[in-house]
Amino acid sequence: VEAMHYFITGGYVFTFNGNDNFKLKPAFMAKAVSGAPLSIDFTTNSLILLSNQVLEFSKNENRKPELNFQRFEIKNELNKIITSLSPLLENKGNNLDYECIEGEGIFVESDLVKLHQLFYNIIGNANKFTNDGVIKVKCSLKVKNADNLILNAEISDNGIGINQADIENIFDNYYQGLKLDNVSDIGVGLGLSLCKEIIELFEGNIEIQSKENVGTIVSFYLILKTA
Repeated sequence: VEAMHYFITGGYVFTFNGNDNFKLKPAFMAKAVSGAPLSIDFTTNSLILLSNQVLEFSKNENRKPELNFQRFEIKNELNKIITSLSPLLENKGNNLDYECIEGEGIFVESDLVKLHQLFYNIIGNANKFTNDGVIKVKCSLKVKNADNLILNAEISDNGIGINQADIENIFDNYYQGLKLDNVSDIGVGLGLSLCKEIIELFEGNIEIQSKENVGTIVSFYLILKTA
């Protein structure tokens, strides 16, 4: 008998087994945003990312992850990643304040999929614990040397904040912290653990500052190879 697993996230129920087969169905109907449904691109891309990262952990927690390089224009891709998350924020009454990097036509050789995973998890986490607030995303780029750039990012919110005791364990696999009555989608506890792992692959670092009932600031940097 095959083991069947499931989790609920983003309003969907995922079921999957050891053969990497998975199905999904709505757990509830997402409310309309200004009379329009959630972005199809956002929904499709996000569901694929979520299912793949859970399957990756379920198959082998001792795996050795690596970056898969491809050439892309960093500003354009960051803009697409961040703006694609707007419907998720709007569905909880949150506003997105996005300050993008300066400069056009800057190409890098890096892992676009993991970059998407990183921003999806951190912004999604901020959105999860914020209602009718503001989530700010600030990105900047600077030269490290002739071959590398440094991408700095800061995601802040004015949500419920994080207990200091939880911050000490927040990067542990499956750690979910306190389950609060006003947070309906606690997730599977892989988000920030996966983010730390991804950031370390990029030879970067992540820091979290938070105060209960005030909000949270997540800052990180990545090293990107110039193309």
